[in-house]
Amino acid sequence: MQPSQRGLPGTHARVPAKRVKVQNAPARRVLGNETNRVGRSSPADATQRNVMHELVSLDARRRQEVESEGRKAQAEQALRAQEWEDALRAERKLAAANRAPEPVWRGYNDYEVELLRAEHEQTQHALQAEIDRQREEIKELKRARDEHETAYDAMASANTALTEQVASLEMQLATYDDRAHALHADVEATKARNSQLERDLQAAETLRRKLHNQIQELRGNVRVYARVRPPRADGAQALIKFPDAMLKTQIEVVSHAESATGAPTTRQHAFAFDHVFSPAATQEDVFAQVSDLMQSVLDGYNTTIFAYGQTGSGKTHTLEGGADAPLGAHSLCASAGLIPRAMHMLWDVSARLQAQGWTYEFEAQMLQIYLDHIYDLLGTPASDKEKHEVRHTDAHTTVTNTVTVPLSGPHEVFSLLERAKKRRQVASTLMNERSSRSHSVFMLRVRGRNATTNETSDATLNLVDLAGSERLATSGSASDPTRLKEAQSINKSLSSLGDVISALGAGQAKHVPYRNSALTWLLKNSLGGNAKTLMLLALSPLATHLNETLCSLRFAQKVHATHIGTARAIKGTSDA
Repeated sequence: MQPSQRGLPGTHARVPAKRVKVQNAPARRVLGNETNRVGRSSPADATQRNVMHELVSLDARRRQEVESEGRKAQAEQALRAQEWEDALRAERKLAAANRAPEPVWRGYNDYEVELLRAEHEQTQHALQAEIDRQREEIKELKRARDEHETAYDAMASANTALTEQVASLEMQLATYDDRAHALHADVEATKARNSQLERDLQAAETLRRKLHNQIQELRGNVRVYARVRPPRADGAQALIKFPDAMLKTQIEVVSHAESATGAPTTRQHAFAFDHVFSPAATQEDVFAQVSDLMQSVLDGYNTTIFAYGQTGSGKTHTLEGGADAPLGAHSLCASAGLIPRAMHMLWDVSARLQAQGWTYEFEAQMLQIYLDHIYDLLGTPASDKEKHEVRHTDAHTTVTNTVTVPLSGPHEVFSLLERAKKRRQVASTLMNERSSRSHSVFMLRVRGRNATTNETSDATLNLVDLAGSERLATSGSASDPTRLKEAQSINKSLSSLGDVISALGAGQAKHVPYRNSALTWLLKNSLGGNAKTLMLLALSPLATHLNETLCSLRFAQKVHATHIGTARAIKGTSDA
């Protein structure tokens, strides 16, 4: 056999490597239905379970991939080993077939042996290299298997923790369900109690209105309060006493005169009213005695407050406040008058009553009575030429051709009052540099409705600033025809007011002289038995004003002695 006919190195098939047995990974633990069963759970619990299921599914897929790769590698190794064995057998078979009879020359056999030995070593090196490569591959597969087993163990631990957490959350959910049922029962019980409390509150509010009105009736539907303003530095002070410091209902004025023989005499004039305010009384003290009338307005009772007194006695100060307390101030200062305090109270109380189902609407008019004619202080100067007719119904009064302004807050009221003050008739007299020569009437209509009980109320609050009530001689009006005419008109209307009150007190319902003046005709519904009336008497402490003070006190005493019938609440109406 020629050497070229023998198998050369590298031409033999590779000897198959040993088969590598890849142990199957431990079977994945599958959570049974009993373990995965979750009762009522929140959306957060459902999200956790979904994440766990995804982790378990991912682990199963990874293990299947590792097992599949192991089986594939094992099959490839078996195939290569079989190929090596087949090639080796074929090589041996070819070598046996080509082997020639042993030659006589000994050297040729030695050459063949060396050649076979070289081929064998080459094949052995190739097989060893393949074995090393397979070992490295097995190591990589083992590392991958170990990593997957570690990941599986971690996921199994996480699964166990999540399972425990799910069980804990289920227990918490059951506890929360029980608590929710208990709270629901408490809520229903609370709603029932609240409904009962609302009914009780409505009944209590009805009773409060009734009792409040009874108290007002006991105090009198016509009340008179007297207030002496603080003295000033100019002028001697009159001797005015307040004998009952506890009840504060009496006032005494001491006057000095001469007898018929020329001897000096001293007289004490005693008067009793519903309340008397000394010069030390504050604006807050005055409003504390008046505030219950504001509640009566919200309850549906027509209410009128007169400020009566001579010029310079402090009527405007009592109604509007001092110079340091402008009407438009957002907060009430110590010198704030009755009007700003009343407006703030009306809106504050109406806001609190919303919790009981009440809603209120406010609208206002501002009128002036000058020389016994009515003028609209909220209108234009051109409206002064229009005729204003007063019309009465059983409950309300309207004036034609006048401006009525809806209001949403007390500051709008103050804006209207400032606007009206610019059009009011004033003039200088001996009693005051800026004396009001007309009566001003602020009419605030308050309409309420209760959506719960379907109750309604409709009342009007009249705040009347009467013109100064002084005699012609002391005011200096006699020397001026215009001032004289104004003073005569003022005194006539004040006298008519006294006549009307006297007629009402005497029970002369059919002969009450309302039409004797524009003032009494305008206030007809606010003076009769269907209204509450307060006269706020302003007095000067000066000795030079003593005679005017006594005249005012006697007029107020006449009003105080008047008893007007029981007032009744006004139900809501559909008229404008």
